Amino acid sequence: MKETVPGVVLIGFRPDSQRYFDLHHTAKDVFENVNKRELELGAAGMAALIYLIDQHGL
Repeated sequence: MKETVPGVVLIGFRPDSQRYFDLHHTAKDVFENVNKRELELGAAGMAALIYLIDQHGL
């Protein structure tokens, strides 16, 4: 979404794509191969963002 809409805030998580295409659309592209530590760090980052928005607004 390139244009801005007044009053609408967009947020997102952009993980490091360095190793993305090593597995993407291959036979190894299954949940079992997700790096547990990277998944936990991403979830913690999103949870922290939601907490800060809740506590302090945006």
